[in-house]
Amino acid sequence: MKTRQPYMRAILPTVSYSNALNMGDKKETIQQILVIDKKTERTIVDARFYMARSADGASPVYCSMWVHGSIHTSGRGTAGGWGYHKQSVALASAIRSAGIELYGSPYGHPVNSDTPAQTRKLLKTHAHIGGHGSGSMTCALLAIAYAAGCRDAIVVGA
Repeated sequence: MKTRQPYMRAILPTVSYSNALNMGDKKETIQQILVIDKKTERTIVDARFYMARSADGASPVYCSMWVHGSIHTSGRGTAGGWGYHKQSVALASAIRSAGIELYGSPYGHPVNSDTPAQTRKLLKTHAHIGGHGSGSMTCALLAIAYAAGCRDAIVVGA
């Protein structure tokens, strides 16, 4: 899958953030999503999701994300409660914690008709991926990898 995401773009911070925590020794790792550069086989984005070891459905989901590219930055987030996609909310929180901004469609494609003027307008609006599911998470991570300088990537674990 190519990293070029025409309907979502990421803007990386100008300074690095070091907010991520590896919680694998304290919590159960429930998912890991990697975005890997095809040419160098280097990991550009690493997002890990955790829950308490004796988790029920209402346990919080934690996310730590590291970005290695033109700038190195990391963030962490959490989401609790019921009735929505907690992993995408935790990832959205981790993205903000890393100082990254997302713009465009949270779905990675336009909701309405696709004209160049509408696409330009869409790419100027903030993208809110929290609660939108795993497809939005993949689009956001690919947009981040593209902003980090990776032009040809694969996603593993999505």
